[in-house]
Amino acid sequence: MAIPAQDIRRQIDRHLDEIGELEELSDARYHVTHERFERASNQRSLIIDWLRHVADATTFPTHRPTRMLSVGCGGGVMDQRITNVFAGYVDALTLAGVDPNPEHTRTFESLFADKGFAVNVFNGLFEDYRPGITFDVVHFVHCLYYFEHIGPELRSAAEMLAPGGIMIVLQAPNEDLNHLADRVWKKQFDQSAWYSDDVLAALEPLGLDTRMQRLAAHVDVTECFEAGNPAGVEILDFIVQAETQKFSPAFQARLRESLRAICHVHGNRLLAEHPVDAIVSRKSAPDLRSSTLPGRGGAR
Repeated sequence: MAIPAQDIRRQIDRHLDEIGELEELSDARYHVTHERFERASNQRSLIIDWLRHVADATTFPTHRPTRMLSVGCGGGVMDQRITNVFAGYVDALTLAGVDPNPEHTRTFESLFADKGFAVNVFNGLFEDYRPGITFDVVHFVHCLYYFEHIGPELRSAAEMLAPGGIMIVLQAPNEDLNHLADRVWKKQFDQSAWYSDDVLAALEPLGLDTRMQRLAAHVDVTECFEAGNPAGVEILDFIVQAETQKFSPAFQARLRESLRAICHVHGNRLLAEHPVDAIVSRKSAPDLRSSTLPGRGGAR
């Protein structure tokens, strides 16, 4: 008989209580596991479709290049797709990236080295970033979980927006897939991660026109249950945000049981729901077409 999900989670909590100190993923391991996880998910394609609607509803400057800032830019795989979307709507584009992970920023610079537009990368924390210019698009794609606090950073990002500029945040709701990571996060940092409701609450006092739409995605976790499959280990490591092979066999088994409990079967694959809340906030400017922004109005 299957163990109820709540009982599995209590067992996981007991395992975590028995661990003295729990290390977070190294920069190199995070980079590898993140890309593996994203390749197993259909979320990125849904985000790109949504961004096309956002770009179509936005008026970009005609007297200078459109300036885009990617916060938590990672290795640039997603940024490449995002810039391809916006490049189709503007005459010229410049790109700035910010990320504290040197593995990411080196890969980002290499990926954009020959794309035909100016690229500037800052290796460090966003709170230390001083660009000296405003941006037409600022985006945070699945990065705000890792911030110590988000209110001041989102306010800084809003202040970096040019009139009519947009801030885009892609952030998960705290649903089943994130419960494992959230438990580990509390052990590592003594606090929960930030989720989409936290983002909306932080955006509310900023006076921006904010809309949100939930994108219902999934991630294929079949390999997580195949013994000795390195891809499955990488996916599980990213979900949990820790190197799971360092855990006891009993703890690893509980983690997989918890993951299986939230999966549904599609053919011969195991899929877990992997939703994202797509949030766009626009800074006031004359002649805005804000009524055409996708999603429902108002921060909740």
